[in-house]
Amino acid sequence: MRVRRIFALTALAATLSSGVVAAPAIAQESSASPTAQVVRYHLLWKGSHTPTHYWATHDFVPRHSRWLATNFGCYGHDGAKIKAEIVRTRDRHVLNHTGYRFCDNGHQYRLDATVAKGTAYYMRLYLKGPKHSSYAKAYEVR
Repeated sequence: MRVRRIFALTALAATLSSGVVAAPAIAQESSASPTAQVVRYHLLWKGSHTPTHYWATHDFVPRHSRWLATNFGCYGHDGAKIKAEIVRTRDRHVLNHTGYRFCDNGHQYRLDATVAKGTAYYMRLYLKGPKHSSYAKAYEVR
């Protein structure tokens, strides 16, 4: 009985010295500060589309940042390719574009542009190959 108590006390001392009890204090110190940046995603489009010249997403208006970032991609792994452009709505000016990228089972490709706050933008998506499920989303840092 005495050996069990000594073994239990030894195990308890080892646990306390390993920092298990101190972990909550560390977690409180590393919690997010009120000035931390928040990233908000906005799903612009998702669905299945057949290859066409291009199709456009709905407009996205950045309100808090001059930096607009987008992610896009398509599902499948049969040689189909996808391409994206960020376009200003009012004059259809292409701000940035990518080359064709392979559809790689939903792999996210990124496209960024410097934009004006309060101005509307949209994405054009191009697809080469068979019909695929695709998506496009935009985000800004607040």
